[in-house]
Amino acid sequence: MSVIQSKENIRGGKLSRYYGRLAGGDMSSHSGEMTRDEPLTLARLRALSPCEYESYCARGEEFRQRMTGAVLHALKPGDAWRTECEIRGEWGGVFPVHLRLTHRKCRHVTLDILSPGGESPFWHGLMWLNPDHTGLYFWISEQLATDIIRKLLQRIDEMVRAGYTPGQIAVVLRRGGIN
Repeated sequence: MSVIQSKENIRGGKLSRYYGRLAGGDMSSHSGEMTRDEPLTLARLRALSPCEYESYCARGEEFRQRMTGAVLHALKPGDAWRTECEIRGEWGGVFPVHLRLTHRKCRHVTLDILSPGGESPFWHGLMWLNPDHTGLYFWISEQLATDIIRKLLQRIDEMVRAGYTPGQIAVVLRRGGIN
C-alpha cells in the first residue's frame, strides 16, 4: 500500500527526505508523482490527475500553497481582481486548489476556481450569487484552461465596468455569453 510521508517521518533512525509516495501499491514508478523541487509548470498542472492533486495537497500547507501559487501564476487574473487562496481548510478544505477572486469595484462579484480532487475529476468555476452561499457553476473543464478563464474574467470585468449587477452577470454566464 502506498504511504505518504513527510520530512518529519523517521525510518531506521534517519530523517526521511522523501516527500512523495513510497514505491509500490497502486502507484507505478512512472505515475508522474512529483518531487519536492520539480517546477509546477502549466503543462505539469494540466497533466496531474485528481488523485495526484489530492496527494500533493496531502503533503501539507507548504505544498498546497506552492501548488495554489502555481495555478494563480498560470491564470494571471489581472489588477481588477483581488485574490485569496485556501491553504488551511478555511473554506472547507474540499478541493486541493481553491482560489477566490473578488472584483475590486464590486465586492459582490466573487468567483471560485476549484481544482479536481476527491470530490470531482473536473476543474470548476463558481460564481457566488447570494451571501447565503447560493452559487452558479459557470465553467467546468477536464483541464486547467487558463485562456478560457482569463477570457471569462475579462468579460466579467467589462460587465462590472458597464454597470451590470451580479445577477445580470450570472444570467449572461448561465446563457454561455462569455465569447
